[in-house]
Amino acid sequence: MVNNFKPTEKEALKLLARYAPDKHSYDAVLRHVKAVQKAALMIVKDVDNTKCDKHLIKVASLLHDIGRFDCPPNSGKDKIIQHGIVGSRILKKEGWPKTYQRVCETHIGIGIRKKDIIEQKLPLPLKDFVPRTFEEKIIAYADNLVDNDKIKDEKYVVERFRKEFGEEFARRVERFHEDINLLLAKKKKYSHGH
Repeated sequence: MVNNFKPTEKEALKLLARYAPDKHSYDAVLRHVKAVQKAALMIVKDVDNTKCDKHLIKVASLLHDIGRFDCPPNSGKDKIIQHGIVGSRILKKEGWPKTYQRVCETHIGIGIRKKDIIEQKLPLPLKDFVPRTFEEKIIAYADNLVDNDKIKDEKYVVERFRKEFGEEFARRVERFHEDINLLLAKKKKYSHGH
C-alpha cells in the first residue's frame, strides 16, 4: 500500500475478518475491540481535535488485538504475550502504517519494558514495547478498562492487575492512570495547557 494510505474502519473490520480462523473467534475479538473503541472514543470526546488523532484511535483500536487469532487466550502465557508483536507483523505485511503497527505492539497492559522481558524471561524481542504517543497511551488505557466486552473503572483495573501481577505492578498501573488523566486535562477543548 502507498505511504499516504489512510485506513478506514471498514478496512480494519475486513482485515480482522480475514485473519479470524472461525466465526466464534471473530465474534469474541470483535466484541472486545468494539468495546475498546467505544471506551477510547469516550475518553477523548472532549479532547481538542488538533491535539489528538481521533481517526487513528477509532481505526487502530479495532486492530489492536488482531494478533489474538494466532495467540488465543487458551494458548498459554508465553504465546499470549506475543499477540501484540504478531498483530504488528500482520499489519506490516498488509502495508498498514507504522502508527497502527505500534498500537498492536504497545497496548499490552501498560506496556512491556525491556527490563520486564529480561527479568521475566518473556519470549519477546529485547526492546521496550511501551506506549509513547498520546494515541498509543489512550488505546492501551481503554484496553485495560475493558474486561472482555465490558467497560470497567480504574479501581477495578488496578485490583485485577494487583491480583495477577502483585503490588509493584499495581502501583505502576496507578501511575499510568494518573499520567493519562493529566494528559487528558491538558488536551481538553477550552484548556489553555495549564
